[in-house]
Amino acid sequence: MWLQMGFGRPILQVGTRAGLGLEGEAWSRLRLLSDFRFPVETVDYFFGAFLLWGDGISNWRARISHISSHDVDGKDTVVAGSSSKYSREFVEAMWQTPLWIDHNFLLTIGIRSYFHQVTKIEPWIAAPADLTWCFFRNSTREAGEQGRLLSWTRRTLNLFVSSDSGPVFPSLATGFRFEQSAEHLGTSDLICYYYYGASWAGTDAGAKVSQLKLQLDVRGL
Repeated sequence: MWLQMGFGRPILQVGTRAGLGLEGEAWSRLRLLSDFRFPVETVDYFFGAFLLWGDGISNWRARISHISSHDVDGKDTVVAGSSSKYSREFVEAMWQTPLWIDHNFLLTIGIRSYFHQVTKIEPWIAAPADLTWCFFRNSTREAGEQGRLLSWTRRTLNLFVSSDSGPVFPSLATGFRFEQSAEHLGTSDLICYYYYGASWAGTDAGAKVSQLKLQLDVRGL
């Protein structure tokens, strides 16, 4: 089982179309044992800075980031000395745009360069991409007095294929994502997908995995 927690938000607005921000995330691999026990085997830490700009339709994101992976107490043994045998730093630029006028298809493509790696398992340059098809969309709104909008809820069902679905490149994933966004409650995603590529635990040093995953994401406003 995987547990992920993170936060990212612009901290400086540059005009009306650009923003500079910070982000951080950690994902932990837990074993499932009897008596409701979940010892943590590995933790990967991610943090960095990003720049967003665009016109609300086509948008760009540039970032510089660090990831390191660590063995922790849930492992049967932890090698003496440093718990991290894997880390890397990279820079990245991504472009996202809808395809065709109905915006049912969303393309994300970019370029990434790893300028430092400990335990080298990735090419120094990569071109991650993601294509999403939204084939169901439903919105509800609740109006109050004089037509004033009180709340809204939006639901979408998406089919996606991605070469950027894990923290390690290259990887490949395809599946379905159900997304619900509600005012004052943020957004939640329920995702069922097939993943092939390097393990999410960087301590595995790029060991290939083939998995069917069920994932729940909750994102605040």
